[in-house]
Amino acid sequence: MKKSMSYKLISLMVIAITIVQFACKHEIPIPPCDGNFSVTATQTPATLNQNNGTITATATGGSGFKYSLNGGTYQDSGYFTGLEPFRNYNLVGKNSSGCTDTVVVQIGSYDPCQGVVINVTLTKTDASPNQTNGSVTATATGGTGFTYSINSGPFQTSGIFSNLAPGDYTVAAKSATGCIGTAVITVGTNNPCAGITVVVSTTVVQPTSGQSNGSITASATGGTGFTYSLNNGAFQTSGTFGGLAAGNYTITAKNSTGCTGVTTVALSNNNPCAGITVTVTTSVVQPTTNQSNGSITATATGGTGFTYSINNGAFQASGTFTGLAAGNYTITAKNSNGCTGVTTVALGNSNPCAGISVVVTATTVNPTIGQSNGSITASATGGSGFTYSLNNGAFQASGTFTGLAAGTYTVTAKNSLGCLGSKQVTLIEVNQCAGITVVVTTTTVNPTQGQSNGSITASATGGSGFTYSLNNGAFQASGTFTGLAAGTYTVTAKNSLGCLGSTQVTLTATNPCNTVNIVITAVIVHTTPCVTPTNNGSITVTATGSTGFTYNINGGAYQASNVFANLNAGTYLIGVKDLNGCTKTQSVVVAVVPKGPLFTNVRNLITTRCSGSGCHMNGANAAGYNFDTDCNVVVKWDQINKTCVLYTNGWVKMPKSPQPLLTAAEKLIITNWVNAGHKYTD
Repeated sequence: MKKSMSYKLISLMVIAITIVQFACKHEIPIPPCDGNFSVTATQTPATLNQNNGTITATATGGSGFKYSLNGGTYQDSGYFTGLEPFRNYNLVGKNSSGCTDTVVVQIGSYDPCQGVVINVTLTKTDASPNQTNGSVTATATGGTGFTYSINSGPFQTSGIFSNLAPGDYTVAAKSATGCIGTAVITVGTNNPCAGITVVVSTTVVQPTSGQSNGSITASATGGTGFTYSLNNGAFQTSGTFGGLAAGNYTITAKNSTGCTGVTTVALSNNNPCAGITVTVTTSVVQPTTNQSNGSITATATGGTGFTYSINNGAFQASGTFTGLAAGNYTITAKNSNGCTGVTTVALGNSNPCAGISVVVTATTVNPTIGQSNGSITASATGGSGFTYSLNNGAFQASGTFTGLAAGTYTVTAKNSLGCLGSKQVTLIEVNQCAGITVVVTTTTVNPTQGQSNGSITASATGGSGFTYSLNNGAFQASGTFTGLAAGTYTVTAKNSLGCLGSTQVTLTATNPCNTVNIVITAVIVHTTPCVTPTNNGSITVTATGSTGFTYNINGGAYQASNVFANLNAGTYLIGVKDLNGCTKTQSVVVAVVPKGPLFTNVRNLITTRCSGSGCHMNGANAAGYNFDTDCNVVVKWDQINKTCVLYTNGWVKMPKSPQPLLTAAEKLIITNWVNAGHKYTD
């Protein structure tokens, strides 16, 4: 078998691959590449410390050009932005035939402010005293697109800074390329009142004698925006000050720049009523009999701006006084200068109801038994503007009266003239529960003996919307009543119509102790003689048959602890009580622990061998002790051992003559007891 491979460039830019193998031949076309395809690129340097460099690539030799930067996605445009300075970028161009060309481009860097000088020129307007109204205006050269900042504040397009207090200010100007220049200027304080004289002129209205009704009106020249002050008071925009009595006043005018001028004005009293006579004339409307519906209308001459008073009351702008009954009235008129005139007017009675008959008709809704839910609705003829009264009560616009119980009522109607008419109306009770029987059923929980833990739950038939009451108490929505002791109770149910039904319920106390069998077990520690303290007995109680036990002894107070200590020998009554108060008692005997055999042998030995020898027996009490009692023997065990067994130096040997000293066997009786602990119980 022969195998060969050859490559041939044909005029149609197709490479034919001929494979001779098993007499087969295959030609695979490959897209042609124009040998003239190339890419060129130019770069725009980044500004100093910025990533804003650019590359612009151009390809020739073919069509459908695309560009990739540093292995990125191909794009139609050869323009790449946001590039870092001092970095090499691999730019690859590709045409539609897949031909590629690569160029390496390094981005440069430049400082736009190198060699640039920004000159800042400042002008100022000084501030007024104690004001922040100074300003600084900045202009700059050496660039374009300037923004401005004062005292390191934010930059702004305007070079004007206003509302400045006196002081030093640093202004910075920044060009569009970020180049900055600065300048310093001082804003001083000017005197806005230099060369300005404020002149105050006034007109006055003199006060009347004894009154505070004078006024001063001030105006000023020497500026604009004047405000005015009276006697160094608060400044106001108006130059008029009213309500002034006679006296001397100081007027101060202040212009918009704070420049002031002052003048003094004297006000004196005058008599505005000299030569003036105030005349009062009246017209009247007579009141009806026993009514206060008369009126007087007064007018006056002898001045202007009149106000009027009746019977020395307060003055009012209107000369009309209404709501008057028959009687004599004094009318006073007062003009704007306080000059007065007086007249007296008599009012008599008239009868507006002559020939008028007021007729009252009524419709009723009778109340239900024992309720106040009836109503009367009245209407009337014989006039207009009627109001209505029930049983001489207050009149009201409505003729309807509700919430009424059974009974006889008088309805009175009154028209706009005060003419009256009345009608008697009787309401009778209606039994709305006729034919309705309310039946109450209950379930109970009996209380335990001596407790209030019983309950009654009631339900009812014969209506709807039931509420329930126990022993005539307040009604409630729930039919359950708890916390009840033994006894007889009355449960009442009431439906939505007020119909009632009741039943008696008896609660019987139950004894929770009937089924309780408390068993007491006592562990006794009997008293041991010759031990301190002597009341060293104790009883520990255990109870079964219930829960929540407390304990007492000999009828004392119950306690949670089941241990009673510090007991003498004797008979004790132990009591146990459970959670429900059930009790059980049991008698317990605390006995005396008997003598031990070793102590008994010693006691018998002393009694026998000391007879007649003066061994502190039979009341002998030498050296402050004797051996007539058991406890003295226990307490003096050491002396007994030293005198009878050890024969310790300084101790008298016992027993004395005529008794011989103890034998070895007798000494052993004492030694065994001492070695065992020399106690009463050994």
